[in-house]
Amino acid sequence: MQQKFDIILLEEVWKFFDTLEEKVKDKIIYNMDKSKHINDP
Repeated sequence: MQQKFDIILLEEVWKFFDTLEEKVKDKIIYNMDKSKHINDP
């Protein structure tokens, strides 16, 4: 699948990620990656 856009995360997001559990981080990253490839209304 062709990527439609890039996601650039700010430093604040990475700091926030550090406060999350690993399972939650994985889910967020999965959904961000999915959104780059699929138009889901």
